[in-house]
Amino acid sequence: MSASLEDPLARLAGPTVDPRRLAGVLAWLVDPARSIAGLRRAVPTTDGGGMEAVAAGIDAVVRPPEAHIAPVIAALVEVWLGLGVRVATIGDSAYPDRLRAGWPHLDAPPLLAWRGQPPTTGPTVAIVGARRATGYGTGVAAWLASAVADAGARVLSGGAVGIDAAAHLAALEAPGGTTVVLGCGHAVRYPRPHAGPGGLFERILDHGGSLISEQLPHAPASPYNVRARNRIVAALADVVVVVEGGARSGALVTATEAAERGTTVLAVPGDVRAPGSVAPHRLLADGAGPCTSPADLLEVLGAPPAVDGPRRPDELDPDAQDGPSGVTVLPRDVHAELAAAWPRPVPIDELADRTGRAAPALLGALTRARVAGETADDASGVRLRRAPR
Repeated sequence: MSASLEDPLARLAGPTVDPRRLAGVLAWLVDPARSIAGLRRAVPTTDGGGMEAVAAGIDAVVRPPEAHIAPVIAALVEVWLGLGVRVATIGDSAYPDRLRAGWPHLDAPPLLAWRGQPPTTGPTVAIVGARRATGYGTGVAAWLASAVADAGARVLSGGAVGIDAAAHLAALEAPGGTTVVLGCGHAVRYPRPHAGPGGLFERILDHGGSLISEQLPHAPASPYNVRARNRIVAALADVVVVVEGGARSGALVTATEAAERGTTVLAVPGDVRAPGSVAPHRLLADGAGPCTSPADLLEVLGAPPAVDGPRRPDELDPDAQDGPSGVTVLPRDVHAELAAAWPRPVPIDELADRTGRAAPALLGALTRARVAGETADDASGVRLRRAPR
């Protein structure tokens, strides 16, 4: 290996990753005539061989970078280092065991890059669904994510707008935390609302979460890459929950990948007339379990609900005054209306009518609540960001 690569690769890889193997994998991946899938096909089958056998198979195929390739790899490594990324190959102990299982048959990525916390091995729930989500869908996603994260499980999704974002946001400050599986490289700002300064991804990292990707840093968010990340979501999850999605939704891909691995798939029933109900209703017809409350999900996960945890909407006390930190910043009547409607959002004009509050005063109160992290906005209105107690 080139001497100029040794130090940056060692810093990128960390103590549990073989930098020479990483250099060989990168040399393969930067070759335009080769691909991630091609590397999987080239490695000998290692049924039941464990990490050591996988590592030996990788080592038998990859080669040290040639002199003209070393500067290309060095440039990629510097980009990753500048972003605070760490990288492991499938033959290293830092690589998640559940993702490595079944290599090469189940499409595990030969390389995994992450920002923030290393990929978790604890209880993990994937909550996935439509980008063009309804207020009902985002509310239910937040309800489920809040409950499982409060119970200590990690919430996993693809970082897209809609259902994914609602799940990530609800789990942000909870004990379980949240992880995003990117459909592009770490240096690509996609989706723009989440990847820019102060966006969702930055907030996830600030709260101890993680962003992971199988791609080189500048890999674009092509339809293929975005869809391919669904298999990683499925592989890392103990349970997959589909909230909303159309007939060609990527959530169906995630559910199919999970079912092939023997992972439990749940689906949230929806309005039979709504386009976003097609995916979950198809899964229910095919034998997926119904998810009608956090209790359904926690039962499958084997995790007890958090003490005084989220309840069904019909069990909520309209006079409850519990915000995220135990005290709401909202006026009592405004909080009561949002709690009674949970997990559905309430249109702002409707909220004004119900409370009799003038629009300027109401908007001021909602702005303070949003800054405090108590409420979330979507196209349908405003809702409490976490389930009322």
